[in-house]
Amino acid sequence: MNMLGRIAPPLVLLILAPLVAEYLLGDLSWGQIGALVALAPLYGGGAVLIREAVRRVRRGWPSFLLLALAYAIMEEGLLTQSLFNPNYLHLRLLDCGFVPALGTSPPWAIYVIGIHVIWSLAVPIGLAEALFPERRSEPWLGAIGLGLFALLFAAGMFAVSHFSLGQTAFRASSVQLALCAALIAALAVGAFILRPGPTTGAKSPIRPLIIGASCFAAGSAFLCSYALGRSHWPWPLTAAADAAVAAALCVFFAWAVRDRLWGAVQTFAAAAGGLLCYAWFGYFIDRSMHGSGNLAGHSLFVLIVLAIAAWAGFRAARFRHVRA
Repeated sequence: MNMLGRIAPPLVLLILAPLVAEYLLGDLSWGQIGALVALAPLYGGGAVLIREAVRRVRRGWPSFLLLALAYAIMEEGLLTQSLFNPNYLHLRLLDCGFVPALGTSPPWAIYVIGIHVIWSLAVPIGLAEALFPERRSEPWLGAIGLGLFALLFAAGMFAVSHFSLGQTAFRASSVQLALCAALIAALAVGAFILRPGPTTGAKSPIRPLIIGASCFAAGSAFLCSYALGRSHWPWPLTAAADAAVAAALCVFFAWAVRDRLWGAVQTFAAAAGGLLCYAWFGYFIDRSMHGSGNLAGHSLFVLIVLAIAAWAGFRAARFRHVRA
């Protein structure tokens, strides 16, 4: 395999992660495409490093979940501090359910951590692995590559933190920052302490359609619970609804992978189901952030990402056929 073939998977994930996380969601438009210079190292670099860590030590989705939670807390608690800033980017994100004793809003904390775990990390990683199914279960980088991506990730952290903190005089307290750092460390250690359970593969794999539909339904419910709850529900109900959906999704995956074969088509189905949630929900976010005049531009993002997903599905299905 030539050099381009070896580095193609991590490079695809490097771009795919911020494309899904920020542009498909509608937070950013074509006029802000230059933000990829900072967002690709952060989102993409983080996704690549988490994926490599899990694959190298042969851990499963629980370890990924813990590392993804650590990433989400790092970004929103330490880098942007949106978990604690009452008027981050003038968006008033903590108005719904702010608890002074916690210094944050539980609905926002659950929501923003959840969207990072699912759409900033799990969905892009799943699509990238489906695009390269023959290398889905193996590490993509050697020692030098890991070092370069670590440096890239550090640069992304600095750039995003510098921009975010430069927009406001607000700074989280030392206690808040210390608690975030302690949580991140505990989650990271826990991810590597966890040992994957024995997998016999005795049970038949779950049909891809069931996986995709379940992920789409759960993801849509998660997004709608926060969007509707923030305006119409008491904040404890909003937080409880999102937490319940997240817990149900974890239970579903625990059931779906237990003693079952999990191949490229299952990975693709889960990622595609999640991706379709942002494909429709992003239109509402884009309209609120950029107005109705950006409809065509946002639709182009949707078409690009859906085309990538379609190609990933074709590759995953073809790989299954070849192996059979």
